[in-house]
Amino acid sequence: MNSINSSEHRIIGLDIGIASVGWAVITPSRIVNLGVRAFDKAETDKEGESLNLKRRSARLMRHRLFNRQWRLTKLARHLKKEGLINQANFFKSLTVFEKSAWQLRVEGLDRLLTSQEWARVIYHLCKHRGFHWISKAERVKAENDKDGEGGKVKQGLANTSLLMKEKTYRTAAEMVLGEFPEAQRNKQGEYTKALSRELLSDELSQLFNAQRSFGNGHASNDLEMAVLGNGNRKNGFFWQQKPALSGEKLLKMLGHCTFEKSAYRAPKESYSAERHVWMTKLNNLLS
Repeated sequence: MNSINSSEHRIIGLDIGIASVGWAVITPSRIVNLGVRAFDKAETDKEGESLNLKRRSARLMRHRLFNRQWRLTKLARHLKKEGLINQANFFKSLTVFEKSAWQLRVEGLDRLLTSQEWARVIYHLCKHRGFHWISKAERVKAENDKDGEGGKVKQGLANTSLLMKEKTYRTAAEMVLGEFPEAQRNKQGEYTKALSRELLSDELSQLFNAQRSFGNGHASNDLEMAVLGNGNRKNGFFWQQKPALSGEKLLKMLGHCTFEKSAYRAPKESYSAERHVWMTKLNNLLS
């Protein structure tokens, strides 16, 4: 390459892949040199997954657990304010109860629960609130992925819902204890006991109605609205989700333009970004 006339026009081309970079140097009349640099893929040898997948999954799990713990802490404080429990850390104690929360959820349909029993039922349902599709697109994707995890979850939800109708169980807890008395929770990779959030929301609503009929002073409409929300499946301790980023918190996640330092980068799916892409392609076709 050093022997080439310095005034001769040269072009460098790169072909960048996930495990190699091909390169070539040419002039208008000949190929000067070319080659390839190969390297290991940034993925695991066994599963072929991204090296960052494990870190990303762990980070998402930490965020999920933190959000759930914060939601349950607020619920415990509210139950203390309502007079059901004496301390907000009541549910963190190592006390061994005579009856499980599952049993109390069934008995709550037929008898008056004590304040602590009723608090345990509300807390248990808000902690284990079942599966909920985030969007319609996610549900449709699961329908087309019958062999994947999404398809298995959908099939499990359908089976438990059908089982309740066939055997006329009143609530999900009654069905779970009747059909799975030995173990009420799914093991890893198992979805035979999958319960939808809508199903558990109906159970909690039935329990509030039953406790009011038995004269439970802690089953007011105000408490039910605080727990179950106003019916839009977005608010209340049972349905509460971490709100989407907005305002200053959202802007902190955006980088600045390379050329206009004071302007933010446009999101990939925004109109301005799409317009930039098609204008660039048009300009390349015309040049």
